[in-house]
Amino acid sequence: MSRSTQFRLLVALTIVWIAWAGWSLLGQATPYELRVLNDIGDPVVSAVVDVGGTQMGTAGENGRVQMDWDRSSTVLEVSAPGHVAHTLTLAERPEGVVDVVLNARVLRGRVVDSDGGPVGGAVVTAGPNSAISDQEGHFSIRGAEPGPVVLARPAWQSVELTWDGGVGEVRAEMTPFTARAVHVSGDAVADRFEEFLDMARSTELNSLMIDLKDEHGIVWYRTENETAIEVGANWDSYDLKAVVDRAHAEGLYVIGRLVLFNDPIAAVALPALSIIDTTTGGPFNRNGQYFLDPTDSDARSYGLDLAAEACALGVDEIQFDYVRFPDATSDVWANMRFDSQPLTEEVRTTTVPNLLAEAVNILHPMGCAVAADVFGYLTTDKSDGFIGQNWEQIASVVDVVSPMVYPSHYGEGWFEKENPNDHPAEVVSGALADGLERLPRSVVVRPWLQDFGYDDSQVRAQIESAEKYGLGWMLWNAKSDVSVTALAPS
Repeated sequence: MSRSTQFRLLVALTIVWIAWAGWSLLGQATPYELRVLNDIGDPVVSAVVDVGGTQMGTAGENGRVQMDWDRSSTVLEVSAPGHVAHTLTLAERPEGVVDVVLNARVLRGRVVDSDGGPVGGAVVTAGPNSAISDQEGHFSIRGAEPGPVVLARPAWQSVELTWDGGVGEVRAEMTPFTARAVHVSGDAVADRFEEFLDMARSTELNSLMIDLKDEHGIVWYRTENETAIEVGANWDSYDLKAVVDRAHAEGLYVIGRLVLFNDPIAAVALPALSIIDTTTGGPFNRNGQYFLDPTDSDARSYGLDLAAEACALGVDEIQFDYVRFPDATSDVWANMRFDSQPLTEEVRTTTVPNLLAEAVNILHPMGCAVAADVFGYLTTDKSDGFIGQNWEQIASVVDVVSPMVYPSHYGEGWFEKENPNDHPAEVVSGALADGLERLPRSVVVRPWLQDFGYDDSQVRAQIESAEKYGLGWMLWNAKSDVSVTALAPS
């Protein structure tokens, strides 16, 4: 073979080798793509791809990961929080997109109370995901992480349990927070608050109920609400956040009482928000009570906006008082004009629950419980009392329902007593027994008890009647002159 031929052959072989090497190197450098999906076909964001224990890529919003092919076979470990990891072996470089399916871990369970009844509305959190238990207490969380599971519901005690990631239904028991509280009027918050903190330190009290807005229409705390400022209801008597912080520092639960529709200040200043007396053309007034119109959207918004403001300032629970229509005789009703006419039973019995449902939608995401005060006799009476308060309907919506079971408010014959006021223990027990039998769901019942016109033993008798049913309670005295010796020591 001539030298020239040898040279040409060498050149040809070199070209072939260079081409082969280039093709090989190009093949090694050519990327391919993984697409990580869950078992229902949704992209798994932030899925991690490991090769030999080294993280090689993370999935983006579309679940896709760009990978480089650099060996004849590759073992991939694909994982993501809340999913079962998947191992994939690639014998050769893929030509297209490789789909990797991760099965989501699913935590299923049921939330119940101490009697085994369903607890709806509980927020169940496991890892990055959460769910809310339905009215039967059931919940399901896709993408749950093994480990701590936290259950929370306004006005109930939080619960934490551990999930091992296995199949089967988890059963979680929750119990209501048992509040033992006294009424602290707006002026008492401003002038005597330390007295109530001392009272809580030395007695069984674990909560304080403070007036935010009372039946005189006064907004006691420092508010930025435009309507309150416009009508002159802002008395700025105390700094709500500072008061709540003081109470929380003592380990106390803070309930904010907010009177909705009995409001002389706003009714007179803004008659368009009030019930109108057709005989005078002015705001309805009966025995000094001026009522805003529960069917008026602006009247409702006034109260709801104040509730949201107070919740943002740290109150644990908003308790709506006078969340009703006026109690009056039929001849007086005939002279009232509302935005919704005629004011039928259906209008009455939907207006109040719908308002409270709206409050739940606003306040629950902010972390506040929603409570409603109702007339005590309605635990027994199955009507709405002509005021829009039906026991079952309200108990179906709120976190806490508080019947005002004051024995002095019951007439002759109630609970087979000639004078119910002489039998505080029996009246409270009878009223609560009737109400508890009619509950449509697991809801906190926390009665108002009478702390006026009674001696300490009579106040204590009511407390013991409530506690017989495992219930908390609140003592009502308009001036906040508490029967301290009726309280058990701490």
